[in-house]
Amino acid sequence: MIITKYPQQNKKTNKEFFKRKDLELTNLDWAKWAGWFDTDGCLGAYADKRSLNGKRYSRGSLRLADRQPVELFSETFEVSLCYGEYKTITPEPYRSEYIAKIYSATISADKSIWFTENLYPYLLKEEKKRLASELLGYTPKSKAIEEWTKDEAIHYLATVIEGDGYIQVFEGPQTFSLVTEITSIDPQYLANIVALGANKIDLNSKFKKKSEHLTKKGLVIKYRLTIGCCSKRSQHNFSFFENLLKNNVMTLDRKKEKIQKVVDFINLDKEKFKTKEIEIRS
Repeated sequence: MIITKYPQQNKKTNKEFFKRKDLELTNLDWAKWAGWFDTDGCLGAYADKRSLNGKRYSRGSLRLADRQPVELFSETFEVSLCYGEYKTITPEPYRSEYIAKIYSATISADKSIWFTENLYPYLLKEEKKRLASELLGYTPKSKAIEEWTKDEAIHYLATVIEGDGYIQVFEGPQTFSLVTEITSIDPQYLANIVALGANKIDLNSKFKKKSEHLTKKGLVIKYRLTIGCCSKRSQHNFSFFENLLKNNVMTLDRKKEKIQKVVDFINLDKEKFKTKEIEIRS
């Protein structure tokens, strides 16, 4: 089902679109979309079955149960927003059948080439870089972690947390803590995230093996990366979570609200502590 439909693209409309978007979109936008595509986005180049000369068909898709990111992708890149339901099975080792309810938007042809060229410098996952290179027909230059800005790192990590991150809030009588867990079967990708966070925003994060299970394709090992913050202990990562709450950084309200709850509590706790100090001194 098509929710929002955009006109079919052609060379003239694409030329106008590229010119307009090159002025509108910034490095922070591309870092943000790279986070989404390293986690939940799909990039690919396929043989066009209708072509007799081996012409390829390229596309990039974002498919999620959450509407907000897909709708933003649809609006930003002027591609149709769709919705569908289908039967599927959860990954190993659970294998439970359920009805998936998915929002999707796909960017294709010349527009997907332009999109991928802008996205590529900020991709950190090697598998996504390989797929992007296949789509483009060549390998662009990546942006070295040392060359990223602090804000680029924050925008990228925000959407990685929204895509593959699980946010837990623990509430005690006088304390709040927040733990973000990013799960992946790619340890090098998690190592790249740790390096980016440490290098650009002094982020304290770590990853380790979470679980392993046997599939038809062999042994699969899952790793988890954690980023935490607690009101009564070290608040080393507090400024990072505060930055995630700034305008146009996060996309998902349901995850943003969890972070907001803890940040508000810690800020209130700081104010109470300052008030007590003033009372003691006076």
